Amino acid sequence: MDTIWLGYNGLSVPCTDVAAVLHYQPALNGRIARAFGAVPPGIRAVIVTGDESYWPSRWEVEWIRRRLAAWRAANIPG
Repeated sequence: MDTIWLGYNGLSVPCTDVAAVLHYQPALNGRIARAFGAVPPGIRAVIVTGDESYWPSRWEVEWIRRRLAAWRAANIPG
C-alpha cells in the first residue's frame, strides 16, 4: 500500500506526497475545486500534498491518519 484511495473516482495519492490531513470545512472548497475540478458530495477530510494541492476524501481524518502511520511504520529504513 503505497497510496491512499480517497473514495472518489479512483482518486488516490501516494503516501509520500501527503503533507497534512485536515477536517473538511466549506472554506476549503476553492482549493479542492482547483485540485479535483469540482467539490464532490460526502467530503469528510482533505488531503494536502507537498505541492499544496487539496484533495477531497470520503474517509474520516483519524482513519486516514492511522493508514499513514501504518504505512510510515512499515517503510522506516533499516
